[in-house]
This record gives sequence, C-alpha cells and structure tokens, in this order.
Amino acid sequence: MINLNKIKNITINVKETIINSLKVIDQAAKGIVYVIDNKNKLLGTLTDGDIRRGLIKGIALDACVESIMNKTPIKIEESASKEKQKQLMIKKAIRELPIVDSKGHLVDTISLSELLLPKGKENFVVVMAGGLGTRLKELTKEIPKPMLNLGDRPIMQHIIEQFKVSGFNKFLVSVNYKSEIIENYFQDGSNYGCTIEYLKEKERLGTAGAITLASNRIKEDFFVINGDIYCTVNFNKIMDFHKKNQNDVTIVSVKKSINVPYGVLSTSGNDVEAIIEKPNYDFLISGGIYCLSPDVIELIPKGQYYEITELFEQCIKKGLKVKQYMVDDYWIDIGRMEDYNKINNDIYDLVCCSEAEA
Repeated sequence: MINLNKIKNITINVKETIINSLKVIDQAAKGIVYVIDNKNKLLGTLTDGDIRRGLIKGIALDACVESIMNKTPIKIEESASKEKQKQLMIKKAIRELPIVDSKGHLVDTISLSELLLPKGKENFVVVMAGGLGTRLKELTKEIPKPMLNLGDRPIMQHIIEQFKVSGFNKFLVSVNYKSEIIENYFQDGSNYGCTIEYLKEKERLGTAGAITLASNRIKEDFFVINGDIYCTVNFNKIMDFHKKNQNDVTIVSVKKSINVPYGVLSTSGNDVEAIIEKPNYDFLISGGIYCLSPDVIELIPKGQYYEITELFEQCIKKGLKVKQYMVDDYWIDIGRMEDYNKINNDIYDLVCCSEAEA
C-alpha cells in the first residue's frame, strides 16, 4: 500500500528542473529525493552530490533532473522483510532505501535509523528549536539556544534523552535561527538512538505555527516541548493522563511561589480588614510542555506567526477539553543567565540520578 503522507514530500517529477529539486531536497532534509513519472513509477534518485557533480560539469540549474539523476537506484520490493531491507542497506552502505511494488511504483521509503532503532512509541515529540534566544544575549549570538551546553551536552540532547527514557524516540524539530548547527549535530538522530525530522521555518512561525509543517505526519496524540526546557518528568504518565481523560490539550503545569516582601493590606473600600505580613502566593504556570490531539492542528492558521497560547485560548472558546497536569519534578526554563548558571550547577547530580533510575 502506498504511503502517500511519507513520500509526497520527498519525490519530484522527472520533468522538473534541478533548481526545483534543490528546494525539495532542502525541505525534506534527507539529502535525497526520488524521481518519479506521472504514474509514480520510480525512475531514479537525486542527491546533493549528484547536483554538485552536475554543476561542476556545467549543467544549468534550469535543466531537467533527468540529466543528472542516478538512473539505477538501489531499491527493494515491498514484499521484502525488514531484515532483508536492513541487510541490503548495510551491504550497499546507504541510509535511505526506496520501496517499490511489483510494477516499480514507489510506495514507501525506509531509513537505516528506523530499522536499527529499538521499538518505541508511535507518538511524535515536536521540539520548538527555532527561537532567537535573545534573553541569553551573548551566549546565543553564535549558536541557537537549544545547542547551549548543560554539562557536557546540548540542551536539546538532554530533551531527547529524557523522552527516550519514557520510550518516545520519534522527533520533529522546528528550526529557523542558525538551523544548520542543529541539523549538522543531530542529523537524522541515528547516532542518538532516535529519528529526527526537521520542520524548516522559512520565516519564524511562533510556538504553534510550525506545528502545521508536520500536519501530514502527525496522526496520533503528540508532545510539544520548548527547546529551552530541562526537566525530569515522567512523560508516560502525562500521555496516559491525556488519553485517559480524552483531552484535546494537556498543559504540563509547574507550581511557583512569590514572596511579597511587604505587609499586604486586605481591604474593603477604604477599610483595612487585615494586614498580612510578607505573604507567599502560590500559582501554576505553563511548563512549556504540552500533549495535544492531532485534531487541534486544524485550528492553527498555516503560514502565519501563531503562539501556542493563542491556540489554547481558541480551544477553550470552542469548548474543547483543555486540562492541566501538575508536575513536582525538577523543571527549569533556561531563559535567563541565572537560570542557565543554576542548571549547570545542578546538572551533574540530575543526570546521575536520571541514569540510575533508567
């Protein structure tokens, strides 16, 4: 059976131009596209290297992709087992393999990382890593905030590792600012025991707008997490709560307290009824971690800057089920220098405890 959702963004018609194929390769972020005819028959493959070699030979960017594509691609029939797929990819030293039916029509693709990856949950984790990180000033002039080190590894690597502990190993990473640094470091995720696909924001789309770039991929309940969060929460418990209550939106909340260093007046009109000396006020904040139903993606306007708080407000107005799940685990939003310094002081003990529990 043809997997349209998977292949439609990584294929190009044989009559298309090389310049258009570059756009498809860039958007797919796999370094390869599959060349097909009007009936979806696989005719060849095209990689960054094929295009580079073609340009060196003097072939113009407006030339047809047929002039530089690999016309004898390595492929496998859909009847082949996963083991045969894996052995073929290892033998031929390739990381992407097209799958065809008995008539040569492209029906699916498989990556070596998918075949080697331990069986995990089907739910995607969307990591919002496209922000500018302006609150950390000097630290984020050269690298995006998710790539700042906590101890000996980047923030985003910690995020991936925490989700993997709970069995979630399929990541969609929204990138914009200095995206090449993130992509070059993590690549397809195979070196980190996961799969990573990139949602490339040509213009910044906010904390919700980028989710629409994955609308054709997400079919199950999924997580969204800001790329500057470090936490030790149990993501399985959050997903279980979300599903058990049939929520449309689950917002992970964190309890915070503010101390008012003054005597606070309790009044009625001009009358003072009590004086409360230096009180503490408790409240819940959004933890930058959410569990969403795929249905809510339809509420996000495509191609527009849109914050996730706007999405939640819209869900509440429409009467959808929006609930909070409070966690009391270690949690920090690395938004200020004092936060960054604090987590780097704490990180060794946190990682040791986390690895011991795993």
